[in-house]
Amino acid sequence: MRVLVVDDDRDILELLKYNLWREGYKVKVLEESSKAIKAAKSFSPDLIVLDLMMPHPNGIELCRELRKMKQFAETYIFFLTAKSEPYYQQAALDTGADDYIEKVMGLRSLTHKISAVLKKNYIIRKGAPELEVGRLTLNRKKNSVRVGDETTVLSKPEFELLFFLAQNQGKPINHSALLQFLWGSEVYLSETSLELYIDSLEQKIGKGYIQREENNKYIFRA
Repeated sequence: MRVLVVDDDRDILELLKYNLWREGYKVKVLEESSKAIKAAKSFSPDLIVLDLMMPHPNGIELCRELRKMKQFAETYIFFLTAKSEPYYQQAALDTGADDYIEKVMGLRSLTHKISAVLKKNYIIRKGAPELEVGRLTLNRKKNSVRVGDETTVLSKPEFELLFFLAQNQGKPINHSALLQFLWGSEVYLSETSLELYIDSLEQKIGKGYIQREENNKYIFRA
């Protein structure tokens, strides 16, 4: 499996190249974003990591161009950036990115997410503006969920938790995996804290959607 990383920070590139190589990936890294399209066409990556703030073209422009090409219409594209403002995250998702990882969350979080989609076949597609699962409709721009005719606004953590579980419906996901995919590998959240989020969701959407399995696993069923 192949991963292409485009970032104008040489230290980040070298660190990611080493960590991903250790995980068994074929990795190509680029400092010059102007060469990214040509490199992507020849390398045919399974997943592309882009920095946001690079000299022309920047990450947003690159993502937009890649999504126009049939070859990369379904390729995973993750942003890794120091920008944490909601505007940048929404701009990245609107151009077709699948996830937006802040560098403060740690490079291990990115590595975990890459392995999640390429090795474990979990789905991380945050670029979808809406997600319909059974009677539930999730709207990312509004951070809301509609159950039948009733719409409820969720907190950001509640929405991301529900969105991830719903996209991976029928797949058991353990506690530690949820932390890595949603909050980053550097964040500690106890099982009790996660249960509080799930309890809050169940009060808003009803019980039965999120089921507890053995060995601290959760599964979404519509």
